[in-house]
Amino acid sequence: MHRPRRNRLAALLAAVMIIWAAAPGPALAEDESAMSDEEVRELLEKSLNIAELDKEIERIAGQRKETAGKIQALNDSIAGLEAELDLRRERVGDVLRSWYMGERDVLIQAIFSSDSLSDLLAMLDYLDEMLSHDKFTLETYRKQREDWLDERERLIAEEKRLEEIERDLRLQRERVIRLRAEVDGIINSSGDSERLRLLIAEWLAWWENTGLPEVERHFRALADAMESLPGWLAERKDLVKQSGFTYTVRLPEDDLNAFLREQNPLFESFAFRFEDGVVSAYGRREDLEVEIAGSYTIEDEPEHVVRFHTEKIVFNGFALPDTTIRELERRFDLGFYPQLLVPLVRATAVDADDGVLTVELRIGLRRRQSGDAE
Repeated sequence: MHRPRRNRLAALLAAVMIIWAAAPGPALAEDESAMSDEEVRELLEKSLNIAELDKEIERIAGQRKETAGKIQALNDSIAGLEAELDLRRERVGDVLRSWYMGERDVLIQAIFSSDSLSDLLAMLDYLDEMLSHDKFTLETYRKQREDWLDERERLIAEEKRLEEIERDLRLQRERVIRLRAEVDGIINSSGDSERLRLLIAEWLAWWENTGLPEVERHFRALADAMESLPGWLAERKDLVKQSGFTYTVRLPEDDLNAFLREQNPLFESFAFRFEDGVVSAYGRREDLEVEIAGSYTIEDEPEHVVRFHTEKIVFNGFALPDTTIRELERRFDLGFYPQLLVPLVRATAVDADDGVLTVELRIGLRRRQSGDAE
């Protein structure tokens, strides 16, 4: 668990607090007050936001480069398809010209002037082969044209996605610039910028080596457990009730927490709560503390799922930036897939309240959208 590094961070943090609480050194003005614990915490949180936003910008830039490569590959493919289409067009033209220039008439006359049955059958086979080739040529042209249209649609979609990525990149850069200006202003006005920068560097190193892996560990364990949840619920008839075409899943938080602890010892000190539509979880182990909050929504695309959307993650008192939360959501799926519990069902409602997560399921019906007819 990298205890030496955590101890160094704790010792450094304590040392900084003692230094700021003590009398100002020669570099500080007499009326300049020391930074409070909360001010230092806010400074570290902003520094963490900058570091995580920098990582997100790097990820988006890599995605943009990858997308540009795909677009170039698609352009190359389309160019090849267009060349192939030109050849197919020429062949189709030859077929049409052969019909109108009398070649088929010659073949038909040859058929009816055959001297024997075997000659007639041979001529019919030859004619069938020619007609099949013409048909294949036309069918290949049609298929190539459809493929070209599909490729063009994919290219348009990729271009739109690239534009969205570029907009996100500009927004992230603006956020980083603002945060850096705030942090630099705090450091420069503190009167002890060297020690503050040292504290920030040690904090960010600790986050990268210990904090982030610990958060990822929790999310990975939760994702693995959620994958096993439908099978576990299928064996718990007391939690799943059927009435006609409707199923109701009522999962008390105590049962969910017991299930999680069966899945992974990590959850021995971790517990979920369901209240007022919010799904929250809190865990503490040694000197590591994680708090997660979010909610469930029903989604139909790209597949039917009761999706968990993380709205807040607090680690050791530091709120993680939304970019880090979205990246964790992208990597670790905490959704509940009803059709793994009962085939052909769709979720129609989900609620988390009074310590119970309730999911209503119905067989064979899509979830009603607002404005849909009964």
